[in-house]
Amino acid sequence: MPPPTAAEKLHKHACSLCSRRKVKCDKGDPCANCVKAQAQCAYEAPAPPRPRKRAADEDLLARIALYEDLMRKQNIDFTHHANTWVSPWSEPKLKESNSEKSASVTSATSPSSKDNPSENYAPNKEQYMWHNLSSELKHPPIHILRHNDDPSLHPTPSLEFIITNTESELHLLHPEPRHIYRLWQTFVENVNPLTKIIHVPTLQRRILDASGDPANVSKPLSAILFAIYTLSVTSMSSADCQASFGETRGDLLTRYRAATVRALIAADFLTTKELEVLEAFYLFLIADPDSGFNSTLTGAAVRLAQKMGLHRENGDTKISFFEKEMRIRLWWQLCGLDSRVHAFSAHGAKPVTEVGDVRLPLNVNDADLHPDMTEAPIEHNNPTEMMCVLMKYEVSNWLRSSPRASQVFDNIIRGNMRGKRMVELQDEAINELEANYQLKYFRNCDKRIPLHNITQAMAKLAIARMRFRIHHPRGRAISGYNNYMNREESNMLFNSAVTSLEMAAEGFRSKFSSHLVTHLTSNFEVDAYIYVISDLRWRCSGERVSVAWKLVEDIYTDHPELIDDTENTFFVALGDLTLEAWEERRKELVCSQGAREYNATPQFIQLLWDKRQTKNKESFQIPTVLDTYSHNSCLVDDGDFDWDYWTEILRF
Repeated sequence: MPPPTAAEKLHKHACSLCSRRKVKCDKGDPCANCVKAQAQCAYEAPAPPRPRKRAADEDLLARIALYEDLMRKQNIDFTHHANTWVSPWSEPKLKESNSEKSASVTSATSPSSKDNPSENYAPNKEQYMWHNLSSELKHPPIHILRHNDDPSLHPTPSLEFIITNTESELHLLHPEPRHIYRLWQTFVENVNPLTKIIHVPTLQRRILDASGDPANVSKPLSAILFAIYTLSVTSMSSADCQASFGETRGDLLTRYRAATVRALIAADFLTTKELEVLEAFYLFLIADPDSGFNSTLTGAAVRLAQKMGLHRENGDTKISFFEKEMRIRLWWQLCGLDSRVHAFSAHGAKPVTEVGDVRLPLNVNDADLHPDMTEAPIEHNNPTEMMCVLMKYEVSNWLRSSPRASQVFDNIIRGNMRGKRMVELQDEAINELEANYQLKYFRNCDKRIPLHNITQAMAKLAIARMRFRIHHPRGRAISGYNNYMNREESNMLFNSAVTSLEMAAEGFRSKFSSHLVTHLTSNFEVDAYIYVISDLRWRCSGERVSVAWKLVEDIYTDHPELIDDTENTFFVALGDLTLEAWEERRKELVCSQGAREYNATPQFIQLLWDKRQTKNKESFQIPTVLDTYSHNSCLVDDGDFDWDYWTEILRF
């Protein structure tokens, strides 16, 4: 047989990386594109065409929830059918006897399994507890509870307001010199470590010079200054703004956001070829990344960057190494911003912009860079000032170098859970990313250093959120992968939800700009709270349970509207679920730990009960938590307790 020709040696299909990036592949082994990007070249047969999607699963689930609510209102008991799953490919099974069904439900809610999840655990426990939630909780109308100090509550002024409101000259809007320096230091400490597109030693000298004569500042520097003022105020609390500048935070944000747009317009930011103007443009965008105004302009910023050649690492040989490094940093940040905006606005669609072949920024400190340098400095093996941004870029770098990761990560983002094997692949990919984090960033980190601590918290938050997303019962039900969870998976899902909330709270408490911490990770926290509280109806003891209840208490303390707004059906449903979970926790504290009820009951629980008493006092009398049981309530027989009575109360 004659040896195969060169053409016969080529693969029939493009490699995974070229296929994902939609570029031409020479089909070599490895192909030229993968050799250039120093990525693993793998060939996989293209996936078969997807079958046509059936009727909307969300609509079907909403209808089922509606029918369940109607049956509850008519006092029809359907609990023995609530957790039944019949595969469409299996033969119908013989009907269970009523005694067998009752035994199944009893085992799933027995006190022994509640008090000690590691023993007498019913494998279908998790599914049973989540699937009996009301439709408001299964499909919450909101994804995040905004804090009273959230900068997004102060909207960016409209273009009409900005363009027409030109009573003051732009240079007169600069703060006095001492305030300029205060805002600059705030930016360096709170914002710059999370962005790193500014070379602090170089810019600081120029800002000190400009603060004495703002009228003669260049247009690009003026745009950067106003963007820095905006981000600094955004990162500060309302109390700090009032104490430092004698003005409200809302007034300062309105003034500096409008001034930044005016400064960008003066610098011709939509047609610019100056890197400094594009840097100012990016800083303005991340000051309010979730607004429609800023998200629309993000596409313009990316197109400007492409026209300037930032997407090509070796585009212009006349560019100094220093500027080349700053361009690489800015390009990666713009790609990350565009990916997030596109994903959230297009319901999980793939981002328009990809990083391409541009290398990662160097792991160096600002002191290692100088405008006059002619060659690259030696990279550090330990954490540097770039630690946080490099950790964030690791996801994109991992996706372009790991074919398996790119294959399954799209499913995580889009929420396409396709059976047990896909979930297993997604778990393996997340474990791979977590191992990369540990190897590259956390082996030598020191949590006493604030930047190291927030970087680790953000990485844990991202990992926990991905695990929570792929294992959440909603995704499993929609995809048809609705098998009951075993103990290990249920514990993992609960721990992932608690960790994501715990790390988000840590980021909010840190000195760094909290809106950027949220922006760089994920702001879908309500689903995690609902799942945690639902699980707390049977998880009653343990260290993670105590952490979970502290998080629940914090959210009710930070958001009193959850208690006070009795007209909001979602808030009422969440409060009812919290009270149901607390009753199990209260019995555990009283019986197992000997805590007295008036010491064990938190204030937010009592406030929830008081609100329900006030709302329903004309219909029936609700006993308070303190009067429900005697102090030796652990002797009450659960079998004689009228749970249906309490269940009906909690439905109001």
